[in-house]
Amino acid sequence: MKIRVIFDLEVLGNSYKNNQTGIFRVTYELLRRFMFNNKLDVLYSNFNFNNDRKMKSKIGRFLSDEDLSIKSVNSCERIKFIPFRKEKLFKKIYRKFGIFDYQIKFNSQINNSQIYHTLYYPIHFSLQKYQHIKKIVTIHDLIPILFPQYNANTELLEKTIYSVGSNNFVICVSENTKKDLLKYAPQIDPNKVFVSLLAASKDFFYKCDDEKKFSEVQKKYNIPNKYFLSLSTLEPRKNIDHVIRSFVKMIIDRKINDLSLVLVGNKGWDFDNIFKEYENAKELKDKIIITGHIPDEDLASIYSNANSFYYMSFYEGFGLPPLEAMQCGTAVVVSNTSSLPEVVGDAGILLDPTDQDQLVDTMWEIYDNDEYRQDLGRKAIEQSKNFSWEKTVAEHLKIYETILQF
Repeated sequence: MKIRVIFDLEVLGNSYKNNQTGIFRVTYELLRRFMFNNKLDVLYSNFNFNNDRKMKSKIGRFLSDEDLSIKSVNSCERIKFIPFRKEKLFKKIYRKFGIFDYQIKFNSQINNSQIYHTLYYPIHFSLQKYQHIKKIVTIHDLIPILFPQYNANTELLEKTIYSVGSNNFVICVSENTKKDLLKYAPQIDPNKVFVSLLAASKDFFYKCDDEKKFSEVQKKYNIPNKYFLSLSTLEPRKNIDHVIRSFVKMIIDRKINDLSLVLVGNKGWDFDNIFKEYENAKELKDKIIITGHIPDEDLASIYSNANSFYYMSFYEGFGLPPLEAMQCGTAVVVSNTSSLPEVVGDAGILLDPTDQDQLVDTMWEIYDNDEYRQDLGRKAIEQSKNFSWEKTVAEHLKIYETILQF
């Protein structure tokens, strides 16, 4: 008998064609595989935590574009008339009495459902009355709580964790995230917290030796022949200004003329220091290429042709970009913090994200020693084989089966 699971799709509607970063990718990869798994019957929900009038149509567009046929368990319609709905005082009063902009109505699909799974947003209060449904939340990291200076989503994550309470379940994307969660929220039963590591799509991230493709990508994004690579949202937590400073110091000290630094990613919040560091490079600014967002279909070529990949983030819940780089056979250098050692293992270089001398020396060694760099690339490919979405899906199925026994 199939397990009937409700998958919350708001995160897909919210990010589709807009900012398809880590959580979008995770949700997308799982949904795509769940839909064609013969052990699951997948439904979807939308509670519109963002109060987005277009959320219903956004989700509909995503499902249509992906040619996915999936039934909804609820409607989420905006209430046409709520007096003074935009006033702060009235907002507080309405929240206190459970009056919201959107009215949730469930249909008969909810009755036979067994599991509700949200990969980002809180478990909606309207689900409390359906006690036959096991509710589970995926926690990607506790960064907004542990480092609020690096993130603007602290309140939302607090609500998500609060919604777990002592009765519901959690999937964490790394052992480090599980440790952080149980320390922060001791009310959560450790026996109800599971770990399932993520993966990088093998459709998009693979060793790409296609010279014609790389030539096209070079012209498209102004990519040089020899370059270090970093890929992440441009924001303080990613520590990109440290990578820029170290790169500039290394090429000046070693008098290197044939190497560039390519930074791929959208602007995040509070990105001023990154561009300040770029301006500080002065006459070497032409050695630093900031591409902005690059679609997935071009990334394998960019990863594969990089001399090496740098990810000196202060803290991660998992760390998909290093895994993507490893899958492409690229030598990786990452921080020795949080979950990154779980991802990289002994297949890459782990460094203190505040130690410039270490990073400069490592950059030089990888640049100067082709045999060393190629050995790291071979190790990276082997390490990446420990991760796959098929493995992640199998782990989720096992978790689902386990929580149905509670």
